[in-house]
Amino acid sequence: MSATQLILGPRPGKKSKDAIKAQGVTDIVTLLSLREQPESIKRIAVAIGADWHHFELNGGHLETLAEVELSRLFLLWDEIGRADGERIAYLHCSAGLHRTGFVAYLLLRRSGLSPDEAMIGLRSLREVTAEQVGDARIALAEEKFVAWQAGSV
Repeated sequence: MSATQLILGPRPGKKSKDAIKAQGVTDIVTLLSLREQPESIKRIAVAIGADWHHFELNGGHLETLAEVELSRLFLLWDEIGRADGERIAYLHCSAGLHRTGFVAYLLLRRSGLSPDEAMIGLRSLREVTAEQVGDARIALAEEKFVAWQAGSV
Protein backbone atom coordinates (compact mmCIF):
# COMPACT_ATOMS: atom_id res chain seq x y z
CA MET A 1 0.00 0.00 0.00
CA SER A 2 1.47 3.35 -1.02
CA ALA A 3 1.10 6.60 0.85
CA THR A 4 -1.63 8.78 -0.56
CA GLN A 5 -0.79 12.43 -1.07
CA LEU A 6 -3.42 14.74 0.35
CA ILE A 7 -4.67 18.02 -1.12
CA LEU A 8 -7.26 20.10 0.73
CA GLY A 9 -9.67 22.58 -0.74
CA PRO A 10 -13.23 23.80 -1.11
CA ARG A 11 -16.00 22.08 -3.03
CA PRO A 12 -14.85 21.56 -6.63
CA GLY A 13 -16.78 23.27 -9.36
CA LYS A 14 -16.67 23.82 -13.08
CA LYS A 15 -14.16 26.64 -12.69
CA SER A 16 -11.77 24.69 -10.44
CA LYS A 17 -11.87 21.26 -12.07
CA ASP A 18 -9.04 21.99 -14.51
CA ALA A 19 -6.79 23.21 -11.69
CA ILE A 20 -7.60 20.09 -9.68
CA LYS A 21 -6.82 17.89 -12.66
CA ALA A 22 -3.53 19.76 -13.22
CA GLN A 23 -2.44 18.75 -9.69
CA GLY A 24 -2.60 15.12 -10.76
CA VAL A 25 -5.57 14.27 -8.55
CA THR A 26 -6.50 10.60 -8.81
CA ASP A 27 -9.24 10.59 -6.17
CA ILE A 28 -11.79 13.10 -4.92
CA VAL A 29 -13.06 12.52 -1.38
CA THR A 30 -16.31 14.37 -0.73
CA LEU A 31 -17.41 15.15 2.85
CA LEU A 32 -20.83 16.58 1.98
CA SER A 33 -24.29 15.67 3.23
CA LEU A 34 -26.84 14.32 0.79
CA ARG A 35 -28.73 17.63 0.86
CA GLU A 36 -25.55 19.30 -0.47
CA GLN A 37 -25.84 17.29 -3.71
CA PRO A 38 -22.56 15.38 -3.57
CA GLU A 39 -23.40 13.57 -6.82
CA SER A 40 -22.45 16.75 -8.70
CA ILE A 41 -18.88 16.19 -7.53
CA LYS A 42 -18.97 12.67 -8.95
CA ARG A 43 -19.56 14.19 -12.39
CA ILE A 44 -16.49 16.40 -11.93
CA ALA A 45 -14.41 13.41 -10.84
CA VAL A 46 -15.48 11.47 -13.92
CA ALA A 47 -14.71 14.48 -16.14
CA ILE A 48 -11.12 14.67 -14.87
CA GLY A 49 -10.57 10.91 -14.77
CA ALA A 50 -10.49 10.64 -10.97
CA ASP A 51 -12.15 8.11 -8.69
CA TRP A 52 -14.90 9.56 -6.49
CA HIS A 53 -15.50 8.63 -2.85
CA HIS A 54 -18.31 9.97 -0.68
CA PHE A 55 -17.91 9.99 3.11
CA GLU A 56 -21.12 11.65 4.22
CA LEU A 57 -20.83 14.29 6.94
CA ASN A 58 -23.89 16.34 7.76
CA GLY A 59 -22.08 19.57 8.56
CA GLY A 60 -19.16 20.53 10.73
CA HIS A 61 -20.93 20.92 14.06
CA LEU A 62 -19.25 19.15 16.97
CA GLU A 63 -22.31 16.98 17.61
CA THR A 64 -22.15 15.68 14.04
CA LEU A 65 -18.39 15.16 14.03
CA ALA A 66 -18.59 13.29 17.34
CA GLU A 67 -20.54 10.59 15.49
CA VAL A 68 -17.88 9.99 12.82
CA GLU A 69 -16.87 6.33 12.71
CA LEU A 70 -13.09 6.38 12.41
CA SER A 71 -12.96 2.74 11.35
CA ARG A 72 -15.11 3.57 8.28
CA LEU A 73 -13.04 6.67 7.48
CA PHE A 74 -9.74 4.81 7.76
CA LEU A 75 -11.09 1.88 5.73
CA LEU A 76 -11.97 4.28 2.91
CA TRP A 77 -8.51 5.87 3.10
CA ASP A 78 -6.86 2.44 3.03
CA GLU A 79 -8.89 1.48 -0.06
CA ILE A 80 -7.62 4.58 -1.85
CA GLY A 81 -4.06 3.72 -0.89
CA ARG A 82 -4.41 0.15 -2.19
CA ALA A 83 -5.26 1.30 -5.70
CA ASP A 84 -2.58 1.00 -8.36
CA GLY A 85 -0.03 3.75 -8.80
CA GLU A 86 0.65 6.93 -6.90
CA ARG A 87 -2.55 8.34 -5.39
CA ILE A 88 -3.30 12.02 -4.94
CA ALA A 89 -6.55 12.67 -3.11
CA TYR A 90 -8.43 15.96 -3.10
CA LEU A 91 -10.31 16.14 0.22
CA HIS A 92 -13.12 18.66 0.50
CA CYS A 93 -16.37 19.65 2.12
CA SER A 94 -18.16 22.85 1.18
CA ALA A 95 -15.63 25.53 2.09
CA GLY A 96 -12.79 23.13 2.86
CA LEU A 97 -12.51 24.31 6.45
CA HIS A 98 -14.37 22.55 9.27
CA ARG A 99 -15.14 19.03 8.07
CA THR A 100 -12.07 18.99 5.85
CA GLY A 101 -9.77 20.13 8.65
CA PHE A 102 -11.25 17.63 11.10
CA VAL A 103 -10.83 14.68 8.71
CA ALA A 104 -7.40 15.79 7.45
CA TYR A 105 -6.14 16.04 11.03
CA LEU A 106 -7.36 12.49 11.71
CA LEU A 107 -5.67 11.17 8.57
CA LEU A 108 -2.42 12.89 9.51
CA ARG A 109 -2.57 11.43 13.04
CA ARG A 110 -3.21 7.99 11.62
CA SER A 111 -0.16 8.35 9.38
CA GLY A 112 1.96 8.40 12.56
CA LEU A 113 2.30 12.12 13.21
CA SER A 114 2.12 13.50 16.73
CA PRO A 115 -0.62 16.06 17.51
CA ASP A 116 1.82 18.95 16.98
CA GLU A 117 3.17 17.44 13.77
CA ALA A 118 -0.38 16.88 12.51
CA MET A 119 -1.18 20.56 13.05
CA ILE A 120 2.00 21.57 11.23
CA GLY A 121 1.03 19.18 8.44
CA LEU A 122 -2.48 20.61 8.28
CA ARG A 123 -1.05 24.12 8.05
CA SER A 124 1.30 23.06 5.25
CA LEU A 125 -1.56 21.46 3.33
CA ARG A 126 -3.85 24.50 3.55
CA GLU A 127 -3.20 27.44 5.83
CA VAL A 128 -6.78 28.71 5.86
CA THR A 129 -8.09 25.27 6.86
CA ALA A 130 -5.64 25.08 9.77
CA GLU A 131 -6.65 28.57 10.88
CA GLN A 132 -10.41 28.04 10.58
CA VAL A 133 -10.98 24.43 11.63
CA GLY A 134 -11.14 25.54 15.25
CA ASP A 135 -9.55 24.29 18.45
CA ALA A 136 -12.73 22.48 19.53
CA ARG A 137 -12.82 20.37 16.35
CA ILE A 138 -9.13 19.51 16.66
CA ALA A 139 -9.61 18.58 20.33
CA LEU A 140 -12.56 16.36 19.38
CA ALA A 141 -10.56 14.75 16.57
CA GLU A 142 -7.70 14.06 18.98
CA GLU A 143 -10.06 12.61 21.58
CA LYS A 144 -11.64 10.33 18.98
CA PHE A 145 -8.24 9.30 17.60
CA VAL A 146 -6.84 8.40 21.01
CA ALA A 147 -9.98 6.36 21.76
CA TRP A 148 -9.70 4.61 18.39
CA GLN A 149 -6.03 3.85 19.03
CA ALA A 150 -6.92 2.37 22.40
CA GLY A 151 -9.51 0.19 20.68
CA SER A 152 -12.52 1.70 22.41
CA VAL A 153 -14.12 3.09 19.26
